[in-house]
Amino acid sequence: MRARDEKRQRTLCLLYALGAALAVLCWQAATVHFNYGGNWTALFMTAELYAVPPELAAETYRFQGSTGYDGQFYRYVAHAPWLRADWDRYYDSPGMRHSRILVPAMAWLLAAGHGQLVDGAYIGVILCWVFLGTYWLGLYAAEEGRQPAWGLAFLLLPATLTSIDRMTVDVALAALCVAFVRYAKKQSWARVYLALALAPLVRDTGALLVAAQCGYDLAGQRWRRAAGFATAVLPTAAWYGYVWIRVTVLATAHLGKTMRIVPRWLFKYPGIGILMELFRPAHYPFGPWLNRTMQFADALALCAFIALMAIGVWSLRQRPWDVEQWAIVCFVALALATSVPNFWGQVYSYGRPFSPLMLLAALRLLRTGATWELVPLSLIALRVVIQMAPEAAGIVHGLV
Repeated sequence: MRARDEKRQRTLCLLYALGAALAVLCWQAATVHFNYGGNWTALFMTAELYAVPPELAAETYRFQGSTGYDGQFYRYVAHAPWLRADWDRYYDSPGMRHSRILVPAMAWLLAAGHGQLVDGAYIGVILCWVFLGTYWLGLYAAEEGRQPAWGLAFLLLPATLTSIDRMTVDVALAALCVAFVRYAKKQSWARVYLALALAPLVRDTGALLVAAQCGYDLAGQRWRRAAGFATAVLPTAAWYGYVWIRVTVLATAHLGKTMRIVPRWLFKYPGIGILMELFRPAHYPFGPWLNRTMQFADALALCAFIALMAIGVWSLRQRPWDVEQWAIVCFVALALATSVPNFWGQVYSYGRPFSPLMLLAALRLLRTGATWELVPLSLIALRVVIQMAPEAAGIVHGLV
């Protein structure tokens, strides 16, 4: 009977994950059709103010008067993952964008290197990570005695919503974070190692999951296992070395650019940058009423994030720490070090890299049954959805 129940739960998780991916695809198809004249490259939000590689310029949808968003640069990486020297000038930071190689590389491999297929493959890769994240979270919920439908909460993460809307890579790290927590709980160490090896290749903050696992094992005096998991960063180190050489030799020679080791947004106002932003509201090009509404929504989302941090810190009172608590410590430390106030001005800015922290806090609440405390995550997700309201309005107008 138990085996039959497990099979049923797994089937439900698969169906929910498939439904989530199909819903995302329908949203993207609708917004592309009604808002962007059927041009799917609009999902990458390419700026009119930046130059576009000549090979891609003709087919690229450009947003007038905009600086675009990160997805435009990851699209270029997917088309040229080996750092073409003549494309360096099309990136805001060629070293940083190429270091986050996993999602663009998957798109390039799925397209077998054919340039005409890369954009579609990239969108498909994002959908695959939405599927996997929803599936793994559903399984985690079922194993905690909850309904598999909780897997759909993966769609609420800012990393997921932003990746759906602007083709950023962060949804992959959020999905790998779910896999890491689930397989660590099941002591499926080979799968944990795979998740840890892939996470830093999505973006550098994925290395915090490796640090969490190593810290957990070191605290338990499991020296050999800690050393083994530490080797999960070797593929990332090798790739970073390659990127460093290419950027230093090629970009410095041609453009005078270098690859920064420590980002500019770290350590300027440690611990207080996030509070400083609460008292310095952003300005929007709208009327007074709408401008105040947006400022209120920003402040509410930022307060919700602080509340999630507090929930994570409160969970640390339990001893001994498990691997989830070690991960919470790592991401809270990063949040305190991320101290430039401007970083906290937009939910798209802080919501993406700190989605793993939001997820970890929410998972502990799901496990204890205090699901009402998921309200902070819902408020942050609502602020992201508000950002997508113009697209929704375009779809409604087109349907009507």
